[in-house]
Amino acid sequence: MNKNTDKYWIENSKILSWRIKPKKFYKKLKNNYFKIFPGAKINAYENIIGKNLKSFPSKKSIIVIKKNKEISSYSYKEIDEMVNFLSLRLISKLKQKPFNSKILIHASSGIESAISMLTCLKLGIFFCVIYKDLEAEAINKRIKLFKPNLILSTDRNKIFKTNFNKKDILLFENINLRKKTKIKYHNDYIYEANKDFFALFTSGSTGAPKGVVHSIGGFLFYTKYTSKSQFGMNKNSIVLTASDAGWLNGHNYALFGPLSFGATTILVEDPMVLLDEKFLKKILNMKVSILYLPVTLIRVMKSLFNKKSKFQTKHLKTLGSMGEHIAPSIARWFSSIFTSENNCIVNAYYQTENGGIISSPKFDDKTKKIPHGSAGRPVNKHIKILKLDKLKKKEFKIKNIWPGCMKRLLNGNKMWSNYWDKKGYFRMFDLATIKNENIFIHGRNDDVINLRGKRIGCEEIESIILQLNNVNECSAVAKDNDIEGSEIHLFVVSMKKMDKQINKQIFKNFGTYALPKKIHYVRELPKTKSGKIMRRLLRNIIDGTHRSNYGDLSTLKNRHLIDDFLKGS
Repeated sequence: MNKNTDKYWIENSKILSWRIKPKKFYKKLKNNYFKIFPGAKINAYENIIGKNLKSFPSKKSIIVIKKNKEISSYSYKEIDEMVNFLSLRLISKLKQKPFNSKILIHASSGIESAISMLTCLKLGIFFCVIYKDLEAEAINKRIKLFKPNLILSTDRNKIFKTNFNKKDILLFENINLRKKTKIKYHNDYIYEANKDFFALFTSGSTGAPKGVVHSIGGFLFYTKYTSKSQFGMNKNSIVLTASDAGWLNGHNYALFGPLSFGATTILVEDPMVLLDEKFLKKILNMKVSILYLPVTLIRVMKSLFNKKSKFQTKHLKTLGSMGEHIAPSIARWFSSIFTSENNCIVNAYYQTENGGIISSPKFDDKTKKIPHGSAGRPVNKHIKILKLDKLKKKEFKIKNIWPGCMKRLLNGNKMWSNYWDKKGYFRMFDLATIKNENIFIHGRNDDVINLRGKRIGCEEIESIILQLNNVNECSAVAKDNDIEGSEIHLFVVSMKKMDKQINKQIFKNFGTYALPKKIHYVRELPKTKSGKIMRRLLRNIIDGTHRSNYGDLSTLKNRHLIDDFLKGS
């Protein structure tokens, strides 16, 4: 690690309050493992709630917009009281051993998930939030990897269909978070900076969910640092982050980031309510200063909203986009109706593994410097990336450790090793180019589909479908969709059509969001001579790419299939 980089992160670590201040940024371990701020200790709850409770207890900390558009607000004092009440319940349920316990939180973005996460933060409980719309089989897979002692859930029907012991499930319908307790806030919850904070699942090309683990000190620091540097967050900010709690944006820029400044955060249970123009204007008139939305939602807004509509207020200063890269035309529209066409969108480029933004335009950048559609520039010069080319697409790699980098994977060493190349550079598995110092991302170099902001591996879908009788082979590929970002197309080798069974199997394991747009029945799948399915060819065919642009097919074993596919596509 460069001495200047080490010094920089240590100096900036002062944005958090530490019980034992960091003396060293980074300690290298074997096999690319490491410790961030080794030896440092922190009272995390003091940084997020405690200091604000002392300074302005009556200030609004969290505002929740429910699916029915009902709006509730909670002061820092009320949040602390609810955390104290849930703390009592959890300590009792976990038999006085919260520090060594693990809790799975099954809830959407709302007061239940927020209080659960803050309670775990205070008690030092290693937690994991999963999407509420996951089906029982998908939840079981995550339970098997995370091995929780307790589950907190807002959905009785789904969680009770899992294999988990019902005695160790707490339903929020049976918990009155508003109930007062006599416990007062105190300052003895102090943890090592490198302690496991939370795990979050993401899908990859491995055919199984990956459990990404972040450390408490590094994650909280990088969240606060990038909240300020990229979004311009401060104590006066009112932040609307339309993210599910089971997504990393629901941790960093929706919850821990804003509260670490003493700001107000607005949580949206169902972002689709923001498609109501009158309601959206009502929300923005609550003096929202930072609006951070999924790209899929922005695209739907563009297709539905009145072309003459404007949502500009004197308070709204920063726009951000999440989930995938925003197209220049969409970014231009987004900025023009909410602020100004010349203002950059904080087109956040990062993944669950990164903990926070790696590269993006900043809140005060202008499009003259960073054009719409660009991922901007790395957060600072101390995040060093492998040199990119202007024309040739190269894999995006990070050459050194940064504070938000994941600590480990629940899946073990083998999967962890995939993230590091031979030089110890961190792999993002994306292809990128650079022009005028601005980075442009060109998609994955592995097979992952982005559906409404949720990343799902092709092999994960395929392995589920192959469990069905009469399905011989299957390949899942994505096609661009103007509204939802991507749509799934399945190529299935079967003696009979099985749409009903396949859709049922996908719904059971993933939920409605992963249902395929179309199922193509074929006699065999295109493969290389080594036996690998040539998904690139399948994508070209469903995209309508002309045969002359299929690229190199020299390794294709069964070339006769092309005509068959074209006839049936």
